[in-house]
Amino acid sequence: MTSSLRPFVLPLLLLTSAPALAQDHAHDDHEASLGAITVIHAWTRATAEGGDAVVFFEIENAGDPVVLNGAEAEIAGSVEVVGATMGADGAMAYQPVGEFQLPGGGVDFDPNGLGLRLNDLTVELKEGDHFPLHLLLGDGELEISVEVEASDAMAHSHAGHSH
Repeated sequence: MTSSLRPFVLPLLLLTSAPALAQDHAHDDHEASLGAITVIHAWTRATAEGGDAVVFFEIENAGDPVVLNGAEAEIAGSVEVVGATMGADGAMAYQPVGEFQLPGGGVDFDPNGLGLRLNDLTVELKEGDHFPLHLLLGDGELEISVEVEASDAMAHSHAGHSH
C-alpha cells in the first residue's frame, strides 16, 4: 500500500516547501552585501513617470569607512546623494550632498535625513514594484533591489517578511 502513495509524496513535499522558498527569495531582495557593507530594506515611494523618487535604506559597515560615490539606475536620468532640509514654507526638500563617507557602524538613509534621489524617471513606479539600483562604493559596485511603497509611505512596510 505504501508503494501506491509514492507518486504523491514528492509533489506534496514540493508544494509544502514552495512558500518557504518564496519567503527566502523575498528576504534576499531586502539585503545585499559587498565586503563589509550590507544594505537592508531599500525602498522608495510610488511616483509618476518623469518625476523624481528618493530611495531609502539601512546600511551597515562592519569595516573601515567607505565612500558612497552615488548610484546608477536604468530607470532614471541620474542619481545623486541628497540630504533632507526643511524649507521656509515648512516643506521637506532634498539637496545634493555629493560623495558621502559611510563610517564604521551604520547609517540610516531615511525620509528625514539622507537618501538617493533618482532624477527624471523613465517609468512610473507603482506600489509593489521592484527595480535594481547600483550603489557605487569606493572601488566597487553593489546591486540592490528597491521596493516601491505607497506614495505617502514614511518607512519600509516589511510586508510579507519579518526581521
